[in-house]
Amino acid sequence: MELSKSQEDYLKIIWYMERDQIKATAKAVADWYQVKPPTVLSMFKQLSQMELIEYDKTKGALLLEKGDFLARKLIRKHRLVETFLEKVLKMDDQILHEEAEKLEHAISDKLMYLIDAFLGFPDKDPHGSPIPNWGEHLKAIQLKNVIIGHSFRVQDIQLTAELEQYYTARQFAKGTTWTLQDKTPDNSVYTLTNGKAFLAVSGTIVSSIKVIPHY
Repeated sequence: MELSKSQEDYLKIIWYMERDQIKATAKAVADWYQVKPPTVLSMFKQLSQMELIEYDKTKGALLLEKGDFLARKLIRKHRLVETFLEKVLKMDDQILHEEAEKLEHAISDKLMYLIDAFLGFPDKDPHGSPIPNWGEHLKAIQLKNVIIGHSFRVQDIQLTAELEQYYTARQFAKGTTWTLQDKTPDNSVYTLTNGKAFLAVSGTIVSSIKVIPHY
C-alpha cells in the first residue's frame, strides 16, 4: 500500500499518542501537527476509508491492525536510520532526528533490511528507544496469553454489558494501553497497570479480551 508522506506522519502521530495513552482527537492531533482540526478530520476520513484507523469523535482515532503495522514500520525505519547515521557516519546527535525524518519516507523495505542486518539487528536507537518489530502484521491474542511484564493495547472486549461497563469505568476499554503486572499461580486473577492505577481482572474472562502485544 502506497501512502503519502502526510498520511504516514498521521499514522505515526496516532501511534505515539496511543503509546502515551493520549486520545487522538482531532484537536489533539491538530495541536501536535500544528494544523487546523478540519484538516485533521479530512485526513482521518482518508485513513478510515483505507481501513488504517477507526475514528470516533469521543474516543478519537484508533489504529487498526494494518495502520498499526505501517506506523511501527515507519518508526522502525526512523530509528534504524538514526542508528546508522550515528554509528557509521558519526553524525552529531543534534541532527540525527531531523535527517531521519526526511529519510524514513524515502528508503525501501529492502534497503532498510540490509541496513538492519549491517548494524547487527539492533533493538534500540542511539537515544535508547526500542526499535519496533515489523517482520509481520501483529496479531491479536487473548489476554491470558500475554507475558508478565509485557504491555499491550486492548483490541476487543466480548463481555456482558454489565462487566464491560464496570471495566470501562476503570479506563479499561478498547484502544487503551496496559501492562500485565502479575497473575496468581492458578491464573485466577490478572493484575494490570496503566502507569496510573492497578486493575484486577478475573481469570474467567481473560479469554474474552483480545489485545495487541507491544514487542
